[in-house]
Order: sequence, then structure tokens, then C-alpha cells
Amino acid sequence: MDTARTVAQMHYKGVFAATKDVKYVLSHAGGVVPYIACRFAVIDEMAVLPDEDGTRGSAADTFRRLYWDTALSWSDTTLHTLRAVAGIDRVVYGSDYPYLRRDIAIRGRGELENSAELSEVERDAVLHATAVTLLPRLAAHPSLAPARPRADGRATRLPASGARTCPATRAASRAGDDAVMGH
Repeated sequence: MDTARTVAQMHYKGVFAATKDVKYVLSHAGGVVPYIACRFAVIDEMAVLPDEDGTRGSAADTFRRLYWDTALSWSDTTLHTLRAVAGIDRVVYGSDYPYLRRDIAIRGRGELENSAELSEVERDAVLHATAVTLLPRLAAHPSLAPARPRADGRATRLPASGARTCPATRAASRAGDDAVMGH
């Protein structure tokens, strides 16, 4: 609920609108935010919190500008909801490792790799391409090697030895990129 409260405050106080150059990433798929998006829409429609100067826009507009990570949020139901609220192009891989046990983090990545909710292009975007778009310096990072084929014919960007954390998150924290990663 803390994420939802923070997102609501930042949206309705105009923080997101005033900082359009900042790339916000909501961890854990924004918590309950995608599931209560309709409540935000009602608040907007009823002008419960009026947009005095007309610069804030609707919560729906804001949600489509934010990024959402998949830490503990890899189910098809969650991905379907994120598609409806923000668009799959705004979803980026997150593992929550080392806070999450390694076996669960690996299982979550596997569920994303096999998700019926994602096309191959969308899967590559969630697992790699969106992070590179979000943080362009990642394109040159050595742990983001070209995709290699898997036994089932699909490709993966996970190094052969297995990743302990998301390469994008490791590289971004070292590179000091200007994305805001919530946790």
C-alpha cells in the first residue's frame, strides 16, 4: 500500500508532471497500483483533486509514462494488467534478488521466459530491450551479451553461468544512471 500512496501523492501533487525527464521505475509492478487504476480514473473524472493549472494530466496518462518492474510480479495475470494499465513496452525485468531467495528469483525469470501473455518480441523487451532503452549505457555492458539460443529454440540473455542479479540493475547502480528505482 505504501507504493500506491506514494504514487497517488506524486501524481496528484504534480511531481510526475513536473519531472517528465526523470525515468521512474516502480518496483514489484507498482504494488497494488495497476489493480486500483480504475479508482484513480474515478478520482480524475470526478475532479476530487482538481488539476488547477491543467498540467498534471490524468493518472492513466501518468501510468503510461512510468516504468514497472517484474520483481515478485511475473504472473500472466500481472502482465495482463500491466499491459492494460501502462503497456508492455513500459515493463522491465526485476528479480528482487538478493532479498528474494535465489531459487524463487530463478523460477520467476523462468515464468517470464515461458509466459503465454508475452510474444517473443515483448519477452525480449521485458527481459532486455526495455532496460537498454531506459538506461542506454547498458548497451555497452559486457554482461548484456547477444542472445544465445536455448534448447527450446528461444533465446535468452542470461549468461551461461546463470545470473545472480539482473544485469541491468547491477550495471545501472554502478553507472549512476538517472533512473529512479523504487524498492
